Amino acid sequence: MAKRFVVFLLVTLFAIGAVGGCLNQTPPNLSGTWKGKLSRILNPTVKDFANVTINLTQDQNNQFSGDVSVTYNPGTGNEVILPIATIASSESSTDAWIATIKANGVNNSGSDIVISRGNVSLNIPSGATFTFTFTITYLYGCRGGDLTELSGGYTLTVQNDINPIDSGKIDLTKQ
Repeated sequence: MAKRFVVFLLVTLFAIGAVGGCLNQTPPNLSGTWKGKLSRILNPTVKDFANVTINLTQDQNNQFSGDVSVTYNPGTGNEVILPIATIASSESSTDAWIATIKANGVNNSGSDIVISRGNVSLNIPSGATFTFTFTITYLYGCRGGDLTELSGGYTLTVQNDINPIDSGKIDLTKQ
């Protein structure tokens, strides 16, 4: 019986210590330039569907400011560079587990922006506001250190529509 109690005590102490390591509530500093790729959920076989650059500044309240640049169909005859989207500070922040970045842009080109590749076709009407929302998860609270790679999901909506016109995975590397 004493052996079982000692084993139970050791396992309990180890579990408490392991959980304690994950209670680091210090958010990572994600300021800097991040570059990467967007992979579309509806057609993941399309390689290099879009390139993304996110310029982040993180304040003392862990809110973000900056901008987002996206180029669909990079390096092809159908390349489309979207107008730069500005990060909405009030809706973009991080903690020890997740970062949310929301960036709004306006199609002020005077004509519709049409993105097509294979069986994929996206349309951002002239004058419309578009919004990228990136949700990036990580285990910084458990591991700490510097983050140099991020992964998560993204959506692209137009004019506050609840249904995204594009969504998928984002993979980023700090420059």
